[in-house]
Amino acid sequence: MSMTTKVGLGLVVVLIILGLGYYGLTQARSSAPSTSQTTSDTGQQAKINIDAVCQGALAYMTFPSGAEADAFVKDCKEGKHPEVIDKYKADMNLGTGAAI
Repeated sequence: MSMTTKVGLGLVVVLIILGLGYYGLTQARSSAPSTSQTTSDTGQQAKINIDAVCQGALAYMTFPSGAEADAFVKDCKEGKHPEVIDKYKADMNLGTGAAI
């Protein structure tokens, strides 16, 4: 191979590597989940919707009947199942400062 061919081939390889790197970075950014939190103009964190969190817990739990599921949601809203709120905060990366 001549020197010109080697340089040309090397340049093509470098361009391909740069293109693949750029593609990988843009794909990683577009598919990364957003961890931003909705805040008010005063900088305070938004409150957690306890109704939605307790109702959403039914997605990963099972109950023998609908009545027992309804009772669980009611108890959860009354604060009798703090583990549901803790799991939600952990899953959403909210930390301990998020208010209900």
